Amino acid sequence: MVTFMVKYKVEVDRTLCIACGACYSSDPVHFEPDKTRKSTIVDGETSDDLSSGIFEDDEIEDTKEAQDSCPASAINVTTS
Repeated sequence: MVTFMVKYKVEVDRTLCIACGACYSSDPVHFEPDKTRKSTIVDGETSDDLSSGIFEDDEIEDTKEAQDSCPASAINVTTS
């Protein structure tokens, strides 16, 4: 039997990010601060307005928790 992992897309709307650090404190596997402490996606693509990446790992619950705890609602997690 072949098991497939679900891919998911994680995005941070950097125009909404308030650099509080909640996401990269709770999920440092997927989030990290830039030099201004705004959130970026680890190994993702980042512009001034958006940071995004696609992941295929089993730590989606930490990422969803970061999304739910973001006070600025700047994180979006979807299946890809």
